[in-house]
Amino acid sequence: MAPLRPFLQQVAGALLALGCWLVSAAHASPEVEDARSAAPASCVAEQYALRSYVIALQSGDVTSGARDPERIAKAITPLCQQAIQNGRWPGLTRELLARAPGDPVLKRVICQIAPPEALSAIAPWEADEGEARATYDVPCAVALFRHRPEDFTRVVAPRLAAGGGCAFPFLAVMLGEALRPDERIKLLPTLEFATRTHAEGRDRLYEVLCEHPAARTQAVCQAPAILERTWAHEARIGRALPWIALHVGLAVLFAVAACLLRYRREKDWPAPGMTALVTAATAGAVAWIVASAPTPGAGALNVMNLVLGVVVTPVAALLGALLGWAVIRTNRHVALAWCLLHATVYAVMTALHVWKNAWDRLC
Repeated sequence: MAPLRPFLQQVAGALLALGCWLVSAAHASPEVEDARSAAPASCVAEQYALRSYVIALQSGDVTSGARDPERIAKAITPLCQQAIQNGRWPGLTRELLARAPGDPVLKRVICQIAPPEALSAIAPWEADEGEARATYDVPCAVALFRHRPEDFTRVVAPRLAAGGGCAFPFLAVMLGEALRPDERIKLLPTLEFATRTHAEGRDRLYEVLCEHPAARTQAVCQAPAILERTWAHEARIGRALPWIALHVGLAVLFAVAACLLRYRREKDWPAPGMTALVTAATAGAVAWIVASAPTPGAGALNVMNLVLGVVVTPVAALLGALLGWAVIRTNRHVALAWCLLHATVYAVMTALHVWKNAWDRLC
């Protein structure tokens, strides 16, 4: 009888362990079961991170670091990533997708892992509004680029060429930086579009996409690496030239008119009126330039400078007109020289002001 006692104790222990396992299985949450079952042998650490994440969410402990889904993505090794890509851990996708709605951080993690079972859900995420997808935009675009090129072409590619100049999206640069150098060659049409439209950010995109030797053999990567500075200067000229031509043209027309009137009508030419007019224009222009000049670092307070300019300019113009009229009434022989001097000052001051405010920028 004595030899049977150890055997009976072993059988009783086994039955007790079996009973405990059945009870725990019966009361276990399906979510926890998904989190710890059906994982490949190469994903032991990853399975633990997933299970800790699910348990932390269920416990309601907001201070637990296990609630951060980024820990799951960081725990995945290349060997486990290969197993996931081969479809050997669908439970991971079920767990994460069930909690993804309304959680942009978790969407980013899913896109970083890019399990094949989740790719069909990633494309609609990329179609969300800009602010909604800001958190996961780049990793989800990378996932579609690598695993669902047809969805990438349909959803993401149109946004890479959404416009030119100021409207050119920075997504192209961030996407290029997230891809491997050999993958970036497929984005070269975006660089070609940015070059053709003089887009802001083109130089940074050139630096990112033309890194690979195979890319440097393409025509778009044989263009100069830095072009935005030239484009910005050309844009400055284009903005400033019409206004400079307008102000200088008015000054020249006034000077020509004053000379013709002076030499055709001699003493009968309207010297007081013309001197008053040109002095008023010059004084008003100088007052506006000085009063409305922005103060560095003032920000919104520069609006007060504009208000001051609006008030001071007509006052200065009136005083200038009175000064010009008074001077010429007593010194008529200097009227033509006065007009030509003030027309020159007006042309130079306004041209410099326009050029200074049309600084080198594309936008």
